[in-house]
Amino acid sequence: MRDTELPPLDDYVDLDTLQAGVASIYPTPDSIRWFVRRNRDALVECGALIVITGRMRFHPGRFKQAAVEIGQRAAA
Repeated sequence: MRDTELPPLDDYVDLDTLQAGVASIYPTPDSIRWFVRRNRDALVECGALIVITGRMRFHPGRFKQAAVEIGQRAAA
């Protein structure tokens, strides 16, 4: 997923808010942190992850789409 136009800042959420929306796949904040560590570049490239004042912020829709694409590549 490559989109040159990023969503507004207000659309980005913190880790706890993201985790609540993807709890069926990532049941704990640590599971998301692990995924982000392993796939940070891909998440940044598609606009699912930004860092503002040293804090990670996530776009829930883009994060979910990136997770699907990353999973698809892993399955190939």
